[in-house]
Amino acid sequence: MVPAIEIRNLTKDFTTDFWKPKFRSLEDVSFSVMEEGIFGLIGHNGAGKTTAIKILIGLLKPTSGTVLVFGQPVTDSKVKQWIGFLPENAYYYEYLKAGEILHFYGKLFGMGKRDRDRKVDELLELVGLRDRAQDKLKTFSKGMLQRIGIAQALMNDPKLVILDEPMSGLDPLGRKEVRDIILRLAEKKKTILFSSHIL
Repeated sequence: MVPAIEIRNLTKDFTTDFWKPKFRSLEDVSFSVMEEGIFGLIGHNGAGKTTAIKILIGLLKPTSGTVLVFGQPVTDSKVKQWIGFLPENAYYYEYLKAGEILHFYGKLFGMGKRDRDRKVDELLELVGLRDRAQDKLKTFSKGMLQRIGIAQALMNDPKLVILDEPMSGLDPLGRKEVRDIILRLAEKKKTILFSSHIL
């Protein structure tokens, strides 16, 4: 079986200033994630979790090392279709309604209206926000915004769901709600990788 994620000897250096030495964010990191399960990337703030995730989804290039998703290099454009991503600090147009923001992302994926309508209803139900579909995002709590973020990460029905610090800034109830969503995704045979500094 091909791993969902395979990272080998990953190193990432950043140049902060012409006169300053390079800053090494990751050094010789290797790990693999098998399909259909929940996996945590645990580490303190500044450990390089977000850097590793950005390389994994193709937003950053590694200094050295290999990154494969379902056996394919992340530079392959078709890999992007297999990934759903929630960044740590997601930004949403707060004047849009919950249903509208999901339709917006569905359009970016080239989905037709019938498919979008079905998927938006399904995802709002999954994240427990179906009764808030017509409410503007500016009225949402931090926990509700995290849940709508998870919904947008699932619009393309990805095989791999990557959540960067999904529990950050949430109270105990909000953390439980996000955890329950992650468990429901695992039941749907998704591969989930999430980063956290919270044990």
